[in-house]
Amino acid sequence: MVDENGAIQTRETPRVLGTIKCGPEVTGQTLPKGYNQSVMKVKQLFAAEVKNRQAERDYSPSLSQGQRYILRELRVLFSSTDDADIKDQINIIEIGFRGTITRALNQELNRIRRNGITGHNLFKNLSDLYLQHNLRDWVDRRNLQGEDVVIPVIICSEGLK
Repeated sequence: MVDENGAIQTRETPRVLGTIKCGPEVTGQTLPKGYNQSVMKVKQLFAAEVKNRQAERDYSPSLSQGQRYILRELRVLFSSTDDADIKDQINIIEIGFRGTITRALNQELNRIRRNGITGHNLFKNLSDLYLQHNLRDWVDRRNLQGEDVVIPVIICSEGLK
């Protein structure tokens, strides 16, 4: 539940549901100006939090130094961009590099880490490696084996005056 400025007031489900609870006698009102923009801002905050929690949950000491470096830098790039397409691509690339990788790919990631490549240059390098090493196939196989990650989606919102 957020206030009119988009600041989070509470995440407690009972409190939120208690606030929006109403009977059939209550008539609907027009949505406030900028409502959709506010919902999208909250959705982005929600997506970022889901991504951070997922990363913490999925963190494994078995990741190589190169993998930890690029995953950390991808999170930085994700939080610094407003482009939804880029964010979607970052999510896809991150899934590919989070799993078991070949020795050759690990060497490439270590080269990237040693050279301190970050930002959009990192994104470009990783996109190329993703294609060259057929990581999509690895991701598809993991998904078929039940390792698919369910991403929560907002399906309903309520505007209160």
